[in-house]
Formats: sequence, C-alpha cells, structure tokens
Amino acid sequence: MQIFTIDIVIIFAYLIIVALIGSLSGGKQKSTWEYFMGGGNVPWWAVSFSIVAAETSSLTFISIPGLAYVTNLSFLQLTIGYLIARILVAFYFLPAYPVPFFCSHS
Repeated sequence: MQIFTIDIVIIFAYLIIVALIGSLSGGKQKSTWEYFMGGGNVPWWAVSFSIVAAETSSLTFISIPGLAYVTNLSFLQLTIGYLIARILVAFYFLPAYPVPFFCSHS
C-alpha cells in the first residue's frame, strides 16, 4: 500500500480543520466548573445518552446487527437495559453526589 501526496494533503487539511473548529467553538468556559459540569445547563437525559454513546464502540455498532441476524435479539435487550439503567442512575443517584472541589463555582 502506497501513500500518495494527495493522501497526506487530505490528512493535514482534515487535522487543521478539526483544530480550527475546536478552537473557534470551544474555550468559552470561565471556570473548571463550567468546563466539567457544562455550567449546570446540561439535562440529566443528555448526560445519560452521552455516556451510552461514549461507551458504545464502533465494533459493537458494526457487529451486533450481524450477531442479531445470525442468532437472536438478546444483545438488543442488553443495550436497552444499559440505557434504562443509565437513566435511572442519572435521575436517582447523581443528584446525591456533591460537586467535586475542582469544580467549585468560584
């Protein structure tokens, strides 16, 4: 497999564009609390979906439909169970935790 000049140009252009988007859209936080806690403006259900999305790998996303086709939908039940559990944890348990010292409002 050979890498051509156009491949390198596309990779560097992609990296530069991603860095520009990140620096233009981010960096508006004034404290660590705003950075880590979203300024307190993120609803619990969005946090729950974010956690589920972050721990769902591309391998899971690609392999589970094939496995469900060959066997049954038991993995779909497991995924739905994970989602329901994350919602329950976010709703019942997370409000009981105090804000960590590094995320204080000051």
